[in-house]
Amino acid sequence: MAIYRSDQAQLTFAAEATQGADSEFIQGEAETSSAGSTTLSASVTTGDRTITVASATNFVVGSFIRIGTVETTYANTKTEHEVRRIEAINSTVFTLDRPLAFTHPLNDDGSAAEVVELKGIGGTTAENDNSKYITFIPGVYASVDTPDPEMSIEGRHFLNTQSKRNWSIAYSGQQSFMGSVGGITLINGWPLRFPIGSVTTTASTLTGDIDLNGATVKGAVFIVVDGTNADSCTVGTYIKISGKTGALTDGSNAEIRRVVTIKNDVTKTSGSASGSNVLKLNYPLQLAHDDDSDVQIASGTYTHTINETNELDTVSWHVHMKDSSEDDDKDFDRRYLGGMIGSSTISAEEGGMVTMSWDSVNFLNMVHNQRNQETVAAGGSDLYTGASPTANMPRFALMQTIDSDDVGMPGHMSTVTDANTGVGYPTTQPYYFSEGTIKFFGKEFARISDFSISISNGEEPRYYIGKQGARARGPFEIREGPREYTMAATVTLPDAIDADTAVGASDFQSGALELFRQLLLEGDYGDSEYKRGFTCTIKFERGTNDYIIIDIPPEVDGTVGSPTEGTDNTNQLNKQGIFITSANHSIGEGAAMQVDLNMMFRSLRITIVDSVPVYP
Repeated sequence: MAIYRSDQAQLTFAAEATQGADSEFIQGEAETSSAGSTTLSASVTTGDRTITVASATNFVVGSFIRIGTVETTYANTKTEHEVRRIEAINSTVFTLDRPLAFTHPLNDDGSAAEVVELKGIGGTTAENDNSKYITFIPGVYASVDTPDPEMSIEGRHFLNTQSKRNWSIAYSGQQSFMGSVGGITLINGWPLRFPIGSVTTTASTLTGDIDLNGATVKGAVFIVVDGTNADSCTVGTYIKISGKTGALTDGSNAEIRRVVTIKNDVTKTSGSASGSNVLKLNYPLQLAHDDDSDVQIASGTYTHTINETNELDTVSWHVHMKDSSEDDDKDFDRRYLGGMIGSSTISAEEGGMVTMSWDSVNFLNMVHNQRNQETVAAGGSDLYTGASPTANMPRFALMQTIDSDDVGMPGHMSTVTDANTGVGYPTTQPYYFSEGTIKFFGKEFARISDFSISISNGEEPRYYIGKQGARARGPFEIREGPREYTMAATVTLPDAIDADTAVGASDFQSGALELFRQLLLEGDYGDSEYKRGFTCTIKFERGTNDYIIIDIPPEVDGTVGSPTEGTDNTNQLNKQGIFITSANHSIGEGAAMQVDLNMMFRSLRITIVDSVPVYP
């Protein structure tokens, strides 16, 4: 008998343009019998949970609809499309099962995107397959705590003669979704940014004078370019999109994407753009860009900078399981939406590899591929009846399977018309503790045996009054709370230094008793009425132009990798560094004294340099 095995399961993820909105193109197979077909009557934007249509005729609650026109030519229009389920109909306003991932504007000529009832995924296999975006892996992992809904079902006591002290009836309460992934061995920096903020990317080699023709929104897959070197945007090239031309040379507000297709010919496998052109990108934009923003061809090595943001991007998870017989009809797929990485840990220890854990991830919603349950009564008052395709299970959705050949950066294929072959699991080596260095107060400490950085975002799921759909009582949104960082490290004390003769020497802070002094000073060095704290830099280097640097706090005037005390760690508000909260100099066995350090700090920045152009 075939069974479901954990070792035949796969977790992939992607960033969301807005909380709870999974990004994916599905062409869809239109329903032909008494099907609903209409157009939008008003523009909708990323994150909207309702749409207004020209006519609601033949649409029923439970229907799956494709929003957005599928075109085989791009003709200077943007053609993002997506599939959602109707959960409520009020005249010509449809409430959807989850927020929209894309913006669907009305065109200048008054034409509007299609809204078509579907009975299946349908369409062209290759085109569907090349529009899967939830394909990134967090690293090498062995287990996943899946955020299946936790049901709050409450037994209520009523006064009645048959109660006999037992509750009389059970009612459903709120639902919650909490998951985690532990012990992720980092093989690139893909999972690092989500508990912290945004990632911006630039390349070591940038060429071409190309402009963005029209502003873009977060989540867009299609962009229009023009300019002197627009014909350099050949299929398969990587392009950097950033602020306005000539600005933001530090790479901020910059991201890199691969050109998948070019205007007017989806079968084109070579050639280039010319004039004003619509390009399809391999992954939705995670930043908004102004009209006339700078576009350049990118190659070489890539620098990814992770900076704190007030509002965190959320993630979609897709869990794909096959049974031991590998029968496609028995695939078990679940997709979790609106995941906010609430708490996370980055750690390493001597002789081991650098690992990361997504310790707690709150989600808004989930969908799955289990259509029907045979004991569910037909025609039930709160079920989806009369909808196509036939499905009576809450949270069922038309969605694509993320196969093993989809894993990796999306949009990598041998030709545009081929099914997505992906790049597979990254082949780079992990980051090792033995290849790392750590500096306190700008001085390298070679005798660190382990460290752990903990990040907490104090997130809170919020439940509001509002229509969510049949039997859906999950959170409406998740909000960030106060952010807190802590760090723990085990340090073997360096060589002793004579304090009387070492005062003022450059290596004084590397002395064996400096950690004890810093504990007592509490980051207050007597040069102001405020505490200053000190700096820390952690670096893991795999090779030339291949490393991760964690700067605590982010240096403005210092050199990345070699932070300096002074101008940035002043007594100004929001400028403080690390503070030691405990440093127990215990006496015990061992050739050299070890100290267990516990520290707190207010901010950090992570910089990754590698050969991976696209970060989620």
